[in-house]
Amino acid sequence: MKKIFLLAGIFALLSTITIKAQVKIGDLTPPDSSAVLQVVSTDSTKGVLVPEMTELQRKNIINPADGLLIYNLTEECFNYWNAADGAWQSLCGGMAKAVYTVACSDIKVNGTYTQGTALNGSNYLSIQADVSKAGNYSITGTTKNGYGFSTQGTFLNIGTQTVLVPGQGQPANTSPAPGDPVTITLSGADSGCSNVSITVLPPTATYSINCGLAKFNGAYVKNKALTPANTVTISVNVTSADPGHNSWAVFSNTVNGVSFSGSGQFSTTGTQTITLQGTGTPTTTDPITLTFTTNSQDGAATCTATVNISIPPMKILGLGDANLTLGNYSVFNTTNANAALSAKADNAKMAYDTNNFGTLDNSTVKFGDGVNTWLVDPISGAPAAAALISDLTGPTPPDIVVIGFPYDGSAANVTQAFATYLQKKGVVLMFCENAAFNLSMMNAVFGGGNVTSVPQDGNAAGARYQFPMLNNDPVLNGPFGNLGGLFWGEDASTTGDIHAIGTNITSQITVYSSVEGTAATAGNITAFRHNSLNWIWSGDGGFNSCYDHASTTICPFYVQQTAPYIPIPKPNYSGSNTGMGQGPVYNSQFMANALAWALNQAMTNGINPH
Repeated sequence: MKKIFLLAGIFALLSTITIKAQVKIGDLTPPDSSAVLQVVSTDSTKGVLVPEMTELQRKNIINPADGLLIYNLTEECFNYWNAADGAWQSLCGGMAKAVYTVACSDIKVNGTYTQGTALNGSNYLSIQADVSKAGNYSITGTTKNGYGFSTQGTFLNIGTQTVLVPGQGQPANTSPAPGDPVTITLSGADSGCSNVSITVLPPTATYSINCGLAKFNGAYVKNKALTPANTVTISVNVTSADPGHNSWAVFSNTVNGVSFSGSGQFSTTGTQTITLQGTGTPTTTDPITLTFTTNSQDGAATCTATVNISIPPMKILGLGDANLTLGNYSVFNTTNANAALSAKADNAKMAYDTNNFGTLDNSTVKFGDGVNTWLVDPISGAPAAAALISDLTGPTPPDIVVIGFPYDGSAANVTQAFATYLQKKGVVLMFCENAAFNLSMMNAVFGGGNVTSVPQDGNAAGARYQFPMLNNDPVLNGPFGNLGGLFWGEDASTTGDIHAIGTNITSQITVYSSVEGTAATAGNITAFRHNSLNWIWSGDGGFNSCYDHASTTICPFYVQQTAPYIPIPKPNYSGSNTGMGQGPVYNSQFMANALAWALNQAMTNGINPH
């Protein structure tokens, strides 16, 4: 026992002894004259082992000496203390190893993989890394089938970051679903992700692609992620699909956050369709033109197709009757907005039916976010002048205003507010036979004295007015049909028309109809679209009247009477007052086209950003 205590004392003494000499370990020759300590391994099988510790353990070193050396197990690198910087420095070069984690479910495999075909720029892994400490990183994905993925770099910031890991090599064998397992390594450590696998197709068939009949399915809404319903079907012509050489793969580029891809195997030759799955989130409301590329055996072929992004919900102000009993004239009011579709007025049925305006596959106009379409302004009806002016000139004005019978906004300050609203790119669909309101509005927009009279002396009840042939006009030839040469019908009374209009005004508008027949006012304008302002005007306040389905002199607006409530012509309308004879009128199709135009203008050139 005394010997044990003696040895302990000796070691304690040695731990505090300072030796002023040169020391050499490993042989008996003198140490190098420049070295305080020299270690030699004569059989070259041993090295010097400095203290090893984790980064957390390193923090326990109190007042480290300048140049103190350790091996950092966390970084897998030598560190030394730099007293001047007051920090540990890495000997690995550049920044130290980053600290980050990866959610296995967020790892995405991109591109198609075919036996015997070298990987290219479309073949990569997309990985979301949650970085808690900036620094260097390396990521690999390995398979046992002749190809893999690798990248390295530096995270300069903390937070979630996307890393694209490019592929290389070529698959040696086919690998049907679930495919080749991919082992993901993060900076030399196994990620533990066992969910990543890649299907390898057999060699490709010979086929061509035709985007002319491409059909995009599902709704495409700005800032809303695509779902499995978002697909595109494309026509292909297969000329060769031998067993073992019958695979196909088609993918698009990514534009404004959206792309499509798909793969499979052909069982027959000839014309057929393929379906590609969409991914991503649209970042714009602009139409997206995509280029689709094939992997045909005779060389890649491409074609382009455009997917239209849904127009976002719009705030719309309907001006008409104060107590809403005549609300069907202006189409939009709080009563129609809150009623079930089957209980709405016919014109509102047309506007709210998602077969016409919605996000269905067959919606004529892609509109809304899948929940909302028309957001009816709560002051709709016949608001007081002050409330209307405040609404039109405030920070959140309506996107679109629809005016119908019997609204009167002839007060100078009201019409000036409308003129200012139009100048700021607001959209106005104005159906008005009130002479004072029409004249005040015309002079507010065109300048006083240019329009001397807008009386209500056009053709009387049941009149039919013919549209001109304008195949390039966005309203007369819109998504609900080409109305060139067809007619619209006057409701019940007399149409307002523009007298004494100067050429400086006619050059600013596209005339849609004029007074017909031999009346003294024949040729006077009864409907137009302004060429630079977002304004459509008709001299009939009842243009959208729709409650009497049988009359031939009133209610010219007509829709299919069972769902879907698509706009159709009202047959056998009188026309006796214009000499045009009896025949169909197309008020509902015109209004549907006008609303489609109004939505497009509000989105692309409107008063509010979208």
